[in-house]
Amino acid sequence: MKTTINILAVSILGFLIQDTTLAATVSPSASLPGALADTPDTPKVPNDTQEQPAATPTVSQEPGTPDPGAALRKLAGQGVLLRANLINQYARNTRGGVGQGHTNVGQFNVGADLNLDKLIGTHGSSFHFTVYKDYGSGLSHDVTGTFPKQQNIYKNEFPAWHLGLFAFEQKLLDDRLDVVAGRLGTTAYYAKLPTNCQFQNGDNCGVPRLVNSESGYSLLPSATWGLNMRYRTTPHTYIETGVYEVNPSTAASNGLDFSTAESTGVTVPLEWGWTKPGNFDLKVGGYISTASHSDPYYNTAGRSLGSFGGTARKVNEDRKGVYLLGDKVVWRPGADSKRNLAVFGGVVQQLEDEEIMKQQFLSGVVLTGPMASRPHDTIGFSASLFNLTDKETAFLRDSRAKAGGHGSNDPHEYSLELNYGWHVSPGVIVMPNVQYIINPDNSGMPKTAILPKNMLVYGLNVQINFGGMFGLSSPGGGD
Repeated sequence: MKTTINILAVSILGFLIQDTTLAATVSPSASLPGALADTPDTPKVPNDTQEQPAATPTVSQEPGTPDPGAALRKLAGQGVLLRANLINQYARNTRGGVGQGHTNVGQFNVGADLNLDKLIGTHGSSFHFTVYKDYGSGLSHDVTGTFPKQQNIYKNEFPAWHLGLFAFEQKLLDDRLDVVAGRLGTTAYYAKLPTNCQFQNGDNCGVPRLVNSESGYSLLPSATWGLNMRYRTTPHTYIETGVYEVNPSTAASNGLDFSTAESTGVTVPLEWGWTKPGNFDLKVGGYISTASHSDPYYNTAGRSLGSFGGTARKVNEDRKGVYLLGDKVVWRPGADSKRNLAVFGGVVQQLEDEEIMKQQFLSGVVLTGPMASRPHDTIGFSASLFNLTDKETAFLRDSRAKAGGHGSNDPHEYSLELNYGWHVSPGVIVMPNVQYIINPDNSGMPKTAILPKNMLVYGLNVQINFGGMFGLSSPGGGD
Protein backbone atom coordinates (compact mmCIF):
# COMPACT_ATOMS: atom_id res chain seq x y z
CA MET A 1 0.00 0.00 0.00
CA LYS A 2 2.88 2.37 0.80
CA THR A 3 4.35 1.71 -2.65
CA THR A 4 1.03 2.58 -4.28
CA ILE A 5 0.73 5.80 -2.28
CA ASN A 6 4.30 6.80 -3.19
CA ILE A 7 3.75 6.21 -6.91
CA LEU A 8 0.45 8.08 -6.78
CA ALA A 9 2.08 11.00 -4.97
CA VAL A 10 5.02 11.23 -7.38
CA SER A 11 2.79 11.19 -10.46
CA ILE A 12 0.36 13.76 -9.09
CA LEU A 13 3.30 15.92 -8.02
CA GLY A 14 4.68 15.78 -11.57
CA PHE A 15 1.31 16.99 -12.85
CA LEU A 16 1.01 19.76 -10.26
CA ILE A 17 4.52 21.02 -10.97
CA GLN A 18 3.44 21.55 -14.57
CA ASP A 19 0.22 23.33 -13.53
CA THR A 20 0.05 24.68 -9.99
CA THR A 21 -3.45 26.00 -10.60
CA LEU A 22 -4.99 22.52 -10.53
CA ALA A 23 -7.43 22.23 -7.66
CA ALA A 24 -9.97 19.70 -8.88
CA THR A 25 -11.28 16.59 -7.18
CA VAL A 26 -10.78 13.68 -9.54
CA SER A 27 -13.41 11.06 -10.12
CA PRO A 28 -12.72 7.38 -10.73
CA SER A 29 -12.55 6.05 -14.24
CA ALA A 30 -13.37 2.96 -16.19
CA SER A 31 -10.97 0.09 -15.66
CA LEU A 32 -8.31 -0.26 -18.31
CA PRO A 33 -8.77 -2.97 -20.94
CA GLY A 34 -6.35 -5.87 -20.90
CA ALA A 35 -4.52 -7.57 -23.70
CA LEU A 36 -7.30 -9.31 -25.59
CA ALA A 37 -9.51 -8.92 -22.54
CA ASP A 38 -12.63 -11.08 -22.27
CA THR A 39 -15.20 -8.43 -23.15
CA PRO A 40 -18.53 -8.85 -24.96
CA ASP A 41 -18.38 -8.30 -28.70
CA THR A 42 -20.87 -5.45 -28.69
CA PRO A 43 -20.52 -1.94 -30.13
CA LYS A 44 -19.51 0.64 -27.55
CA VAL A 45 -17.79 3.99 -27.31
CA PRO A 46 -14.06 3.26 -26.88
CA ASN A 47 -12.25 4.56 -23.82
CA ASP A 48 -10.81 7.74 -25.27
CA THR A 49 -7.68 7.67 -23.12
CA GLN A 50 -6.14 5.30 -25.71
CA GLU A 51 -2.85 4.69 -23.88
CA GLN A 52 -3.91 1.67 -21.86
CA PRO A 53 -1.91 -1.35 -20.71
CA ALA A 54 -3.69 -4.40 -19.33
CA ALA A 55 -5.95 -3.98 -16.33
CA THR A 56 -5.19 -5.01 -12.79
CA PRO A 57 -8.00 -6.67 -10.85
CA THR A 58 -10.50 -4.42 -9.11
CA VAL A 59 -10.20 -3.51 -5.46
CA SER A 60 -11.51 -6.00 -2.90
CA GLN A 61 -12.41 -4.81 0.60
CA GLU A 62 -11.67 -6.76 3.76
CA PRO A 63 -14.74 -7.37 5.93
CA GLY A 64 -15.42 -4.49 8.28
CA THR A 65 -13.22 -1.95 6.46
CA PRO A 66 -14.67 1.21 4.82
CA ASP A 67 -15.18 0.99 1.07
CA PRO A 68 -14.35 4.40 -0.48
CA GLY A 69 -15.76 3.30 -3.84
CA ALA A 70 -19.16 2.12 -2.59
CA ALA A 71 -20.92 5.40 -3.35
CA LEU A 72 -19.27 5.60 -6.75
CA ARG A 73 -20.25 2.05 -7.66
CA LYS A 74 -23.79 2.77 -6.51
CA LEU A 75 -23.85 5.86 -8.72
CA ALA A 76 -22.57 3.79 -11.66
CA GLY A 77 -25.36 1.29 -11.05
CA GLN A 78 -27.83 4.16 -11.29
CA GLY A 79 -26.44 5.21 -14.69
CA VAL A 80 -23.61 7.69 -13.96
CA LEU A 81 -20.15 6.19 -14.45
CA LEU A 82 -17.37 8.63 -13.54
CA ARG A 83 -13.91 8.32 -15.11
CA ALA A 84 -10.49 9.82 -14.44
CA ASN A 85 -6.95 8.95 -15.48
CA LEU A 86 -3.49 10.39 -14.92
CA ILE A 87 -0.76 9.33 -17.36
CA ASN A 88 2.85 10.48 -16.98
CA GLN A 89 5.69 9.52 -19.34
CA TYR A 90 9.36 10.34 -18.93
CA ALA A 91 11.91 9.71 -21.69
CA ARG A 92 15.66 10.34 -22.00
CA ASN A 93 17.69 10.02 -25.19
CA THR A 94 21.25 9.08 -24.30
CA ARG A 95 22.76 9.10 -27.77
CA GLY A 96 21.97 9.70 -31.42
CA GLY A 97 19.10 11.65 -32.96
CA VAL A 98 19.34 15.39 -33.48
CA GLY A 99 20.12 15.88 -29.79
CA GLN A 100 20.34 14.23 -26.40
CA GLY A 101 18.21 15.16 -23.42
CA HIS A 102 15.04 14.31 -21.57
CA THR A 103 11.44 15.44 -21.27
CA ASN A 104 8.42 14.62 -19.15
CA VAL A 105 4.92 14.70 -20.57
CA GLY A 106 1.52 13.72 -19.30
CA GLN A 107 -2.21 14.05 -19.34
CA PHE A 108 -5.00 14.18 -16.79
CA ASN A 109 -8.53 13.51 -18.02
CA VAL A 110 -11.85 13.32 -16.24
CA GLY A 111 -15.28 12.53 -17.61
CA ALA A 112 -18.47 10.51 -17.34
CA ASP A 113 -20.67 8.05 -19.20
CA LEU A 114 -24.36 8.72 -18.65
CA ASN A 115 -26.71 5.79 -19.23
CA LEU A 116 -29.84 7.63 -20.37
CA ASP A 117 -31.81 4.38 -20.37
CA LYS A 118 -31.42 4.18 -16.59
CA LEU A 119 -31.60 7.94 -15.99
CA ILE A 120 -34.58 8.98 -18.12
CA GLY A 121 -35.82 5.77 -19.72
CA THR A 122 -34.66 6.31 -23.33
CA HIS A 123 -33.78 2.80 -24.48
CA GLY A 124 -30.27 2.21 -25.81
CA SER A 125 -29.05 5.80 -25.46
CA SER A 126 -26.15 7.31 -23.55
CA PHE A 127 -24.05 10.45 -23.38
CA HIS A 128 -20.27 10.68 -22.96
CA PHE A 129 -17.93 13.56 -22.18
CA THR A 130 -14.29 13.99 -21.20
CA VAL A 131 -12.21 17.03 -20.23
CA TYR A 132 -8.42 16.93 -20.69
CA LYS A 133 -5.35 18.67 -19.34
CA ASP A 134 -2.09 18.01 -21.18
CA TYR A 135 1.27 19.10 -19.80
CA GLY A 136 4.92 18.90 -20.73
CA SER A 137 6.42 18.37 -24.16
CA GLY A 138 7.45 15.30 -26.12
CA LEU A 139 11.01 14.07 -26.62
CA SER A 140 10.58 13.77 -30.39
CA HIS A 141 9.18 17.33 -30.48
CA ASP A 142 11.94 19.00 -28.44
CA VAL A 143 15.02 16.78 -28.60
CA THR A 144 15.23 13.96 -31.15
CA GLY A 145 13.17 15.29 -34.08
CA THR A 146 11.94 11.84 -35.14
CA PHE A 147 8.66 10.94 -36.82
CA PRO A 148 8.24 7.98 -34.41
CA LYS A 149 7.33 9.27 -30.95
CA GLN A 150 9.03 8.08 -27.80
CA GLN A 151 5.99 9.06 -25.69
CA ASN A 152 2.54 8.20 -26.99
CA ILE A 153 0.63 10.53 -24.67
CA TYR A 154 2.02 13.66 -26.32
CA LYS A 155 -1.00 14.74 -28.33
CA ASN A 156 -1.41 18.45 -27.78
CA GLU A 157 1.33 21.02 -27.17
CA PHE A 158 -1.25 23.46 -25.81
CA PRO A 159 -1.65 23.07 -22.02
CA ALA A 160 -5.12 24.64 -21.61
CA TRP A 161 -8.00 22.61 -20.18
CA HIS A 162 -9.77 21.13 -23.18
CA LEU A 163 -13.21 19.65 -23.72
CA GLY A 164 -12.68 16.65 -25.98
CA LEU A 165 -15.20 13.84 -26.15
CA PHE A 166 -18.77 15.26 -26.08
CA ALA A 167 -21.12 12.84 -27.80
CA PHE A 168 -24.53 11.16 -27.85
CA GLU A 169 -24.77 7.42 -28.51
CA GLN A 170 -27.78 5.43 -29.66
CA LYS A 171 -28.02 1.66 -30.10
CA LEU A 172 -30.63 0.30 -32.53
CA LEU A 173 -31.76 -2.96 -34.13
CA ASP A 174 -31.39 -5.05 -30.96
CA ASP A 175 -28.08 -3.28 -30.25
CA ARG A 176 -26.53 -4.47 -33.51
CA LEU A 177 -26.26 -0.91 -34.82
CA ASP A 178 -24.34 1.63 -32.73
CA VAL A 179 -24.49 5.31 -33.75
CA VAL A 180 -22.39 8.02 -32.07
CA ALA A 181 -22.57 11.71 -32.95
CA GLY A 182 -20.92 14.80 -31.50
CA ARG A 183 -17.38 15.94 -30.80
CA LEU A 184 -15.33 12.82 -31.46
CA GLY A 185 -11.82 11.58 -32.14
CA THR A 186 -11.51 9.30 -35.18
CA THR A 187 -8.62 7.39 -33.59
CA ALA A 188 -10.90 6.18 -30.77
CA TYR A 189 -12.67 3.86 -33.24
CA TYR A 190 -10.40 2.78 -36.10
CA ALA A 191 -7.14 0.86 -36.54
CA LYS A 192 -7.02 -0.14 -32.86
CA LEU A 193 -5.89 -3.45 -31.37
CA PRO A 194 -6.24 -4.46 -27.70
CA THR A 195 -2.59 -5.54 -27.52
CA ASN A 196 -1.00 -2.47 -29.11
CA CYS A 197 -1.25 -0.08 -26.16
CA GLN A 198 1.06 -1.96 -23.80
CA PHE A 199 3.96 0.29 -24.83
CA GLN A 200 5.21 3.82 -24.18
CA ASN A 201 6.26 4.65 -27.73
CA GLY A 202 3.78 6.21 -30.13
CA ASP A 203 4.36 3.73 -32.95
CA ASN A 204 1.34 1.53 -32.18
CA CYS A 205 -0.88 3.21 -29.57
CA GLY A 206 -3.72 3.94 -29.83
CA VAL A 207 -3.37 3.59 -33.64
CA PRO A 208 -0.33 3.05 -35.88
CA ARG A 209 1.74 6.24 -36.14
CA LEU A 210 1.24 6.47 -39.89
CA VAL A 211 -2.56 6.49 -39.51
CA ASN A 212 -2.34 8.99 -36.67
CA SER A 213 -0.24 11.43 -38.68
CA GLU A 214 -1.16 11.05 -42.34
CA SER A 215 -4.86 10.19 -42.59
CA GLY A 216 -6.66 13.35 -41.52
CA TYR A 217 -7.93 11.56 -38.41
CA SER A 218 -8.84 13.69 -35.40
CA LEU A 219 -7.07 12.68 -32.19
CA LEU A 220 -8.46 13.34 -28.73
CA PRO A 221 -8.34 15.74 -26.99
CA SER A 222 -8.57 17.71 -30.26
CA ALA A 223 -12.02 16.39 -31.13
CA THR A 224 -13.99 17.56 -34.17
CA TRP A 225 -17.57 17.06 -35.31
CA GLY A 226 -18.17 13.47 -36.26
CA LEU A 227 -20.75 10.78 -36.95
CA ASN A 228 -19.74 7.16 -36.42
CA MET A 229 -21.74 4.01 -37.22
CA ARG A 230 -20.88 0.43 -36.37
CA TYR A 231 -23.02 -2.52 -37.45
CA ARG A 232 -22.48 -6.00 -36.01
CA THR A 233 -23.03 -8.26 -39.02
CA THR A 234 -22.55 -11.50 -37.03
CA PRO A 235 -21.75 -12.22 -33.37
CA HIS A 236 -18.04 -11.86 -34.20
CA THR A 237 -17.86 -9.51 -37.20
CA TYR A 238 -18.71 -5.87 -37.79
CA ILE A 239 -18.41 -3.10 -40.34
CA GLU A 240 -17.80 0.48 -39.28
CA THR A 241 -17.70 3.85 -41.01
CA GLY A 242 -18.28 7.52 -40.33
CA VAL A 243 -17.70 11.12 -41.39
CA TYR A 244 -15.33 13.36 -39.42
CA GLU A 245 -14.56 17.04 -39.75
CA VAL A 246 -10.91 18.02 -40.28
CA ASN A 247 -10.26 21.24 -38.35
CA PRO A 248 -6.66 22.05 -37.32
CA SER A 249 -7.80 24.99 -35.18
CA THR A 250 -9.25 22.75 -32.46
CA ALA A 251 -5.83 21.79 -31.02
CA ALA A 252 -5.10 25.29 -29.73
CA SER A 253 -8.62 25.92 -28.41
CA ASN A 254 -10.34 24.96 -25.17
CA GLY A 255 -12.69 22.72 -27.14
CA LEU A 256 -15.74 24.92 -26.57
CA ASP A 257 -15.72 26.53 -30.01
CA PHE A 258 -18.02 24.28 -32.01
CA SER A 259 -17.76 26.40 -35.17
CA THR A 260 -16.85 24.78 -38.49
CA ALA A 261 -15.58 28.05 -40.00
CA GLU A 262 -11.97 26.81 -40.11
CA SER A 263 -12.70 23.29 -41.32
CA THR A 264 -10.51 22.16 -44.20
CA GLY A 265 -12.41 19.04 -45.24
CA VAL A 266 -13.69 15.70 -43.99
CA THR A 267 -12.26 12.23 -43.42
CA VAL A 268 -14.25 9.09 -44.17
CA PRO A 269 -12.83 5.89 -42.61
CA LEU A 270 -14.06 2.36 -43.28
CA GLU A 271 -13.21 -0.79 -41.34
CA TRP A 272 -14.25 -4.43 -41.33
CA GLY A 273 -13.40 -6.47 -38.25
CA TRP A 274 -13.50 -10.08 -37.13
CA THR A 275 -12.95 -10.51 -33.41
CA LYS A 276 -13.22 -13.19 -30.75
CA PRO A 277 -12.43 -11.48 -27.42
CA GLY A 278 -9.70 -13.27 -25.54
CA ASN A 279 -8.59 -15.05 -28.72
CA PHE A 280 -7.93 -12.90 -31.78
CA ASP A 281 -8.71 -9.73 -33.75
CA LEU A 282 -8.45 -9.02 -37.46
CA LYS A 283 -9.10 -5.56 -38.91
CA VAL A 284 -9.02 -4.40 -42.52
CA GLY A 285 -9.60 -0.74 -43.20
CA GLY A 286 -8.94 2.34 -45.23
CA TYR A 287 -9.59 6.06 -45.32
CA ILE A 288 -9.98 9.01 -47.62
CA SER A 289 -9.59 12.63 -46.54
CA THR A 290 -10.54 15.67 -48.59
CA ALA A 291 -8.53 18.13 -46.46
CA SER A 292 -5.55 19.82 -48.10
CA HIS A 293 -2.08 19.13 -46.70
CA SER A 294 1.50 20.28 -47.27
CA ASP A 295 3.85 18.97 -49.94
CA PRO A 296 6.97 17.63 -48.19
CA TYR A 297 9.39 18.83 -50.90
CA TYR A 298 8.12 21.75 -53.01
CA ASN A 299 7.45 25.33 -51.95
CA THR A 300 4.77 27.53 -53.51
CA ALA A 301 7.24 28.56 -56.24
CA GLY A 302 7.78 24.93 -57.25
CA ARG A 303 11.35 24.82 -55.91
CA SER A 304 13.00 22.77 -53.18
CA LEU A 305 11.62 23.82 -49.80
CA GLY A 306 14.78 22.57 -48.09
CA SER A 307 17.15 24.51 -50.34
CA PHE A 308 15.20 27.73 -50.93
CA GLY A 309 12.85 27.93 -47.96
CA GLY A 310 9.51 29.65 -48.31
CA THR A 311 6.08 28.12 -47.71
CA ALA A 312 5.25 24.52 -48.46
CA ARG A 313 2.99 24.01 -51.45
CA LYS A 314 -0.55 22.96 -50.61
CA VAL A 315 -1.69 19.63 -51.96
CA ASN A 316 -5.40 19.65 -52.74
CA GLU A 317 -5.70 16.02 -53.79
CA ASP A 318 -7.34 13.51 -51.45
CA ARG A 319 -5.24 11.64 -48.90
CA LYS A 320 -5.81 7.89 -49.08
CA GLY A 321 -4.50 4.84 -47.29
CA VAL A 322 -5.25 1.25 -46.31
CA TYR A 323 -4.27 -1.01 -43.40
CA LEU A 324 -4.35 -4.60 -42.20
CA LEU A 325 -3.97 -5.33 -38.47
CA GLY A 326 -4.33 -8.40 -36.31
CA ASP A 327 -3.48 -9.97 -32.97
CA LYS A 328 -3.87 -13.44 -31.52
CA VAL A 329 -3.33 -15.29 -28.24
CA VAL A 330 -0.97 -18.16 -29.05
CA TRP A 331 -0.47 -19.62 -25.56
CA ARG A 332 -2.26 -20.02 -22.23
CA PRO A 333 -1.20 -22.25 -19.33
CA GLY A 334 -4.84 -23.28 -18.91
CA ALA A 335 -8.18 -22.75 -20.61
CA ASP A 336 -9.45 -20.39 -17.88
CA SER A 337 -6.16 -18.65 -17.17
CA LYS A 338 -5.76 -14.90 -17.71
CA ARG A 339 -2.06 -15.45 -18.28
CA ASN A 340 -1.27 -15.57 -22.00
CA LEU A 341 1.14 -14.84 -24.79
CA ALA A 342 -0.28 -12.62 -27.53
CA VAL A 343 1.31 -11.58 -30.82
CA PHE A 344 0.27 -8.70 -33.09
CA GLY A 345 1.25 -7.28 -36.44
CA GLY A 346 0.11 -5.21 -39.35
CA VAL A 347 0.90 -2.92 -42.24
CA VAL A 348 -0.24 0.60 -43.20
CA GLN A 349 0.18 1.77 -46.78
CA GLN A 350 -0.28 5.34 -48.04
CA LEU A 351 -1.75 5.57 -51.54
CA GLU A 352 -0.21 8.95 -52.43
CA ASP A 353 3.31 10.36 -52.23
CA GLU A 354 2.94 13.78 -50.63
CA GLU A 355 3.70 12.45 -47.15
CA ILE A 356 6.62 11.97 -44.75
CA MET A 357 6.23 8.19 -44.60
CA LYS A 358 4.73 5.86 -47.21
CA GLN A 359 4.65 2.58 -45.24
CA GLN A 360 4.68 1.24 -41.72
CA PHE A 361 5.12 -2.41 -40.79
CA LEU A 362 4.52 -3.22 -37.12
CA SER A 363 4.77 -6.33 -34.99
CA GLY A 364 5.19 -7.33 -31.39
CA VAL A 365 4.52 -9.72 -28.56
CA VAL A 366 3.01 -9.26 -25.07
CA LEU A 367 3.37 -11.84 -22.31
CA THR A 368 0.73 -11.32 -19.61
CA GLY A 369 1.52 -13.01 -16.30
CA PRO A 370 5.23 -13.79 -16.78
CA MET A 371 5.12 -15.54 -13.41
CA ALA A 372 2.24 -17.26 -11.65
CA SER A 373 2.86 -14.94 -8.69
CA ARG A 374 2.50 -11.88 -10.99
CA PRO A 375 -0.50 -12.83 -13.19
CA HIS A 376 -1.29 -9.25 -14.27
CA ASP A 377 2.21 -7.95 -15.04
CA THR A 378 3.31 -7.80 -18.67
CA ILE A 379 6.49 -8.06 -20.69
CA GLY A 380 6.22 -6.41 -24.10
CA PHE A 381 8.37 -6.10 -27.20
CA SER A 382 7.37 -4.11 -30.28
CA ALA A 383 9.06 -3.32 -33.60
CA SER A 384 8.08 -0.94 -36.38
CA LEU A 385 9.63 -0.32 -39.78
CA PHE A 386 8.92 3.08 -41.34
CA ASN A 387 9.72 3.81 -44.98
CA LEU A 388 10.27 7.47 -45.86
CA THR A 389 8.90 8.85 -49.10
CA ASP A 390 11.36 9.96 -51.77
CA LYS A 391 10.16 13.54 -51.37
CA GLU A 392 10.80 13.60 -47.63
CA THR A 393 14.25 12.04 -48.05
CA ALA A 394 15.14 14.71 -50.62
CA PHE A 395 13.75 17.50 -48.43
CA LEU A 396 15.86 16.40 -45.44
CA ARG A 397 18.96 16.11 -47.65
CA ASP A 398 18.49 19.62 -49.06
CA SER A 399 17.75 21.09 -45.62
CA ARG A 400 20.91 19.50 -44.20
CA ALA A 401 23.04 20.84 -47.04
CA LYS A 402 21.65 24.35 -46.53
CA ALA A 403 22.56 24.12 -42.82
CA GLY A 404 26.15 23.18 -43.69
CA GLY A 405 25.93 19.43 -43.35
CA HIS A 406 25.91 16.55 -45.80
CA GLY A 407 24.47 13.09 -46.32
CA SER A 408 21.00 11.59 -46.75
CA ASN A 409 18.79 9.79 -44.26
CA ASP A 410 18.42 6.07 -44.76
CA PRO A 411 14.79 5.72 -45.91
CA HIS A 412 14.29 2.59 -43.77
CA GLU A 413 13.79 3.47 -40.10
CA TYR A 414 13.32 0.90 -37.31
CA SER A 415 11.84 1.61 -33.88
CA LEU A 416 12.07 -1.02 -31.11
CA GLU A 417 10.82 -1.14 -27.51
CA LEU A 418 11.22 -3.61 -24.65
CA ASN A 419 9.29 -3.01 -21.42
CA TYR A 420 7.97 -4.47 -18.20
CA GLY A 421 4.48 -3.49 -17.02
CA TRP A 422 4.40 -3.72 -13.22
CA HIS A 423 0.79 -3.74 -11.99
CA VAL A 424 1.50 -2.37 -8.53
CA SER A 425 -2.10 -2.42 -7.32
CA PRO A 426 -5.58 -2.01 -8.81
CA GLY A 427 -5.46 0.98 -11.15
CA VAL A 428 -1.71 1.69 -10.81
CA ILE A 429 0.77 0.60 -13.49
CA VAL A 430 4.49 1.40 -13.68
CA MET A 431 6.27 0.56 -16.95
CA PRO A 432 10.05 1.04 -17.29
CA ASN A 433 11.15 0.66 -20.90
CA VAL A 434 14.07 0.93 -23.28
CA GLN A 435 13.74 2.02 -26.90
CA TYR A 436 16.23 1.74 -29.77
CA ILE A 437 15.76 3.63 -33.05
CA ILE A 438 17.85 2.60 -36.08
CA ASN A 439 18.37 5.11 -38.93
CA PRO A 440 16.32 7.84 -37.22
CA ASP A 441 14.85 10.58 -39.37
CA ASN A 442 14.78 14.23 -38.35
CA SER A 443 11.49 15.28 -39.94
CA GLY A 444 10.53 17.19 -36.80
CA MET A 445 13.79 19.18 -36.86
CA PRO A 446 14.85 19.45 -40.51
CA LYS A 447 16.97 22.64 -40.19
CA THR A 448 20.08 20.94 -38.85
CA ALA A 449 23.45 19.93 -40.24
CA ILE A 450 23.30 16.71 -38.20
CA LEU A 451 22.75 13.37 -39.91
CA PRO A 452 21.17 11.50 -36.96
CA LYS A 453 22.80 8.34 -35.64
CA ASN A 454 21.03 5.45 -33.92
CA MET A 455 19.21 6.39 -30.71
CA LEU A 456 19.05 4.73 -27.29
CA VAL A 457 16.14 5.96 -25.14
CA TYR A 458 15.15 5.07 -21.57
CA GLY A 459 11.59 5.70 -20.44
CA LEU A 460 9.24 5.38 -17.49
CA ASN A 461 5.48 5.28 -17.94
CA VAL A 462 3.20 5.66 -14.90
CA GLN A 463 -0.58 5.31 -15.25
CA ILE A 464 -3.16 5.83 -12.54
CA ASN A 465 -6.69 4.76 -13.32
CA PHE A 466 -8.88 6.01 -10.51
CA GLY A 467 -11.81 3.79 -11.48
CA GLY A 468 -9.65 0.68 -11.15
CA MET A 469 -8.56 1.86 -7.70
CA PHE A 470 -12.17 2.06 -6.56
CA GLY A 471 -13.45 -1.11 -8.21
CA LEU A 472 -15.30 0.52 -11.11
CA SER A 473 -15.47 -0.85 -14.62
CA SER A 474 -17.12 0.52 -17.72
CA PRO A 475 -19.92 -1.30 -19.53
CA GLY A 476 -18.51 -4.10 -21.60
CA GLY A 477 -15.05 -3.63 -20.20
CA GLY A 478 -14.35 -0.17 -21.54
CA ASP A 479 -12.66 -0.95 -24.80
